[in-house]
Amino acid sequence: MSAKEQLLNELEHAPDAMLEEILDFCLFLKQRQQQKIPKPSPPSEGGIASLLDLVAQIHAQVPPEEWEKLPRDLSINHDHYLYGSPKVEE
Repeated sequence: MSAKEQLLNELEHAPDAMLEEILDFCLFLKQRQQQKIPKPSPPSEGGIASLLDLVAQIHAQVPPEEWEKLPRDLSINHDHYLYGSPKVEE
């Protein structure tokens, strides 16, 4: 007998008060399942090497012409480009 068949059999013989609790539990499980977010696969190596590998993979996905569009002083003036703060002179 499958788990589904066993569950249906138990439901048929359960008192009404228990059925309400079972329904609440089933709805809770369904909601929890829908909220699950797939976890990223763990890095093959630990530490900074994994992070650098990930950065290199992301960098490789961006075409060179898109990198050329970035301002040369972005690392110094990121607040200027994001929020309009005064530019820092190099």
